[in-house]
Amino acid sequence: MSSLRNIGIIAKSVLLEAVRRKEIYVVILVCCALIGVIMSLDFFGLSGLVKFYREIALKLMGVSTALAVLLLATRQLPREFESRTIYPLLARPVGRFTFLLGKGLGVCLAAAFCFGLFMILYVVGLLSLGGDLAWGLFVQHLYLQMLQMMVLTSACFVLSLAMNFDAALVTGFLLYTASGLISSASLMLYELTNAVGRVILWLLNYLLPQLVLFDLSEKVVHYEPGLREVLWRPLSLGTMLALTVYGLIYTVVFTGAAYLLFRRRPL
Repeated sequence: MSSLRNIGIIAKSVLLEAVRRKEIYVVILVCCALIGVIMSLDFFGLSGLVKFYREIALKLMGVSTALAVLLLATRQLPREFESRTIYPLLARPVGRFTFLLGKGLGVCLAAAFCFGLFMILYVVGLLSLGGDLAWGLFVQHLYLQMLQMMVLTSACFVLSLAMNFDAALVTGFLLYTASGLISSASLMLYELTNAVGRVILWLLNYLLPQLVLFDLSEKVVHYEPGLREVLWRPLSLGTMLALTVYGLIYTVVFTGAAYLLFRRRPL
């Protein structure tokens, strides 16, 4: 019970610190400004503008939330060592694993706060344009985006313990942006490459999380009322469960790797 309480206390401190800092709000304001410009365009026609708004807004909001997570997650542990605030914390009955889980939960809560603000703005903007919201797909998109942020947070902890802050931030951003490219490249190049190339593609697919799998924005963008094709229906329960297990496996693996690196770090 004390471990859970400590995790909650650490997570709360990370969340409060993130909410008080300016970075999240700067990202939100820039994103809102760009979306405001999009909504002022009138050469798409109303139906075209609604679809364009959905696509650009969801992409901008997803990338902006990921950037906030990258900034928060990659600096959590290095800053504790630099400011030496980690020493009194670990001197108390707070284990390293508990400390790591608390930090991870706090970053995920901050991501949920940021993404929640974005989604409120998205819904208000969409309804003001007279667009329809596919609630089933939308809720699934929210859930999977949070799962994606959880995987990204745990991966950033590993990177921040294995390299300096700048390198961890850049590598984390490349991991986030390259996910879709690796998946697409594997499909196109698998039959064209030799045995060694196929092994490399196979390793990349399984060693690196395919974060693009957690993105349902394309389905949400192209939703039309009354459209009943299978392509635009919400994902089945089995698919959602498989994606949840996929995300949890990578989160557990990355958290375990981060704990091993953290445990070997001299205090």
